[in-house]
Amino acid sequence: MLNAARLQLRYQWASGTDRRVVAAHSWLASHVRPWVAVTSTARPGTPTIAYAGVPDGVVKIHQLLEQRREALGGTTTDRITERADRAAVLRGRLPRPADLVAVGCSAAQAAALPARSALVLPFRLHLLAYLGGGLDRWLGTVSDAERRWVRSARRRARWGLEIAADRASFEHFYHRMYLPTMRGRHGDRARCESVDLAREALFGHGFLAFLTRDGERVAGSLDRWDARRGRLSLRLFGVLDGSDEHYRDGTSRVLDFLLLEWAHGFGARTVDFGGIEPFLSQGIFQRKRKLASRAVLGPTHLGAQRLWWHARRDTPAVRDFLVANPVVEIVGRDRLRAVYFHDETRPPRLDLARTHEGIDEIRWLALDEFFAH
Repeated sequence: MLNAARLQLRYQWASGTDRRVVAAHSWLASHVRPWVAVTSTARPGTPTIAYAGVPDGVVKIHQLLEQRREALGGTTTDRITERADRAAVLRGRLPRPADLVAVGCSAAQAAALPARSALVLPFRLHLLAYLGGGLDRWLGTVSDAERRWVRSARRRARWGLEIAADRASFEHFYHRMYLPTMRGRHGDRARCESVDLAREALFGHGFLAFLTRDGERVAGSLDRWDARRGRLSLRLFGVLDGSDEHYRDGTSRVLDFLLLEWAHGFGARTVDFGGIEPFLSQGIFQRKRKLASRAVLGPTHLGAQRLWWHARRDTPAVRDFLVANPVVEIVGRDRLRAVYFHDETRPPRLDLARTHEGIDEIRWLALDEFFAH
């Protein structure tokens, strides 16, 4: 019982939305806890990337930037992690030089950093689907293409949603779905919730939903329920044995759709798809927007942080990266705006659309202007 209480407290500290916890955690992270710096290089002709600041950014930000660089053909060749001097970082000085620099810090700290060739982004966004207006109203905002795809998928197979509450089902989900999926998708970058925390803080306070195809469990989602706010938070996901086949046939898309239908019937007013970094090139950003999701600042301590995103050098490789990875910047206190980089030879990535709601403005930013100011 004592261990369960400790795990609950740990979860509330890391993922809780209580305002006092959020304020305390974010202040300690940006002003007290030691900061970290990570610098990584790839093959010649690709940008060097550095992150410095609150420790959560090593996993949340730096690893994503490495993945986005790898999507452009730049496999990471070297990575150095070290302690960062907070005062030096806040003067714009990192332990090691890099072409692209991200600093995770408080809003006030980000505002005080140099503005030249830099933007201030939210550190963490969440994507929410609002169901309080009724299922028909939500369905009316889902993209036509997504509704057609789901109808077609339902004709191709007999899909179902099974809510499970027994211990054996949890163990099956955690070991046969969640862990294999995380390891298969992220390799040595995988950061998995421990089985004890998943059992006590999520399974004991939410729902375990399995997607079945022709009666067989092929995917699952472990979700936490907040009855006071009427919010279902989708926390852990996995497909059976981490199989690529289940990604190719759109299993996760069917599960999302059926979960939203079930959540509305259960009485949920909102469904939280979880946290995401402020880069539109992520696949999850593009998939969830089709479900009429709205982007909001994250409700946990990470949502209170900011990301100073700086291009230190103007090179072809840096320009390629910036154009390939449009961002979401923060305007004023909490307004969100999509920023698409471009120049004379590199058109903006118009194939990467912003979310359906929440990001209500667009900024077309010429790289010559960005580097000049």
